[in-house]
Amino acid sequence: MTAARVFLLLCVVFWGWTFVATKIVLEYLNIFEIFGLRLLLALPVLFIIIRVKKLRFDFTRKEKNQLIIGGLIMTAHLFLQILGLKYTSATNTGWIVGVTPLVMALMSYLILREKLGWRGVFGITISTTGIVFLMSRGNLLNLDWLTSVGDWLVLATSHTWALYTIAVRDVVRRKDPLVVTFAVLLPSAVVMFGYMCCGSSWSKLFLLPLEPMLALIFLGVLGLAVGHWFWQEGVKRIGAARAGIFLYLMPVATTALAVPYLHESFGLFTALGGLLVLTGVWYSERKPAKSRSVR
Repeated sequence: MTAARVFLLLCVVFWGWTFVATKIVLEYLNIFEIFGLRLLLALPVLFIIIRVKKLRFDFTRKEKNQLIIGGLIMTAHLFLQILGLKYTSATNTGWIVGVTPLVMALMSYLILREKLGWRGVFGITISTTGIVFLMSRGNLLNLDWLTSVGDWLVLATSHTWALYTIAVRDVVRRKDPLVVTFAVLLPSAVVMFGYMCCGSSWSKLFLLPLEPMLALIFLGVLGLAVGHWFWQEGVKRIGAARAGIFLYLMPVATTALAVPYLHESFGLFTALGGLLVLTGVWYSERKPAKSRSVR
């Protein structure tokens, strides 16, 4: 159990810090280059893990079609995340993506007709209030916050992640998630490699300063490949429901690094907004006392 918690804790720290690493790299590379290099660094590591675990790549035609759809959505998701970080802070990003579990519940209700319940509705309301506080920074009367492109793009990534999860849900139930992740990302990696061969200056890439170079390696190796591996190991050992609790720590990890390292602000309304987001998610996923007492 201890090993599972270490895996999950490291995973959410890696994922939370990817927002900080992306902000660093955006000073030197464009969105396509960041996306492409992250995939080119991650996929070889993922492939090695898959081979060591002796996992197989065997998909039916139906599963391949689902993977294609999932790959398109995942590509949009990663692009929107990088683009959003270009216009907003890593701190805001960390707290806004905390609403993702609720977005997944809402999208599952709308698309799959899964039960939402009054707890889900109330949790969404609380978290939405928190998002408003984060985006407006407490200045609700000044509607300029409605034009906060970066925050809206980050919020959109919660929806793309929910759509991706729904698209590959059946495949993940039958195949190892690491194999699914590799298969989903491989076509995008090939396309981005072609783009970079034609449209990027490789001399610029090789001459990157140490800080963005390390940030890129972190994004690809730890943030994408190792992060997904650790998550799956943790889920396998203690279950998805208990593992999901660790996701509450991701915005905390982002803030703990972004504030001192990037000198981002963390004021009262950011704290209040983040607290409301996590409270809404926690309340919606919390089982009623009566159901908890049944054994």
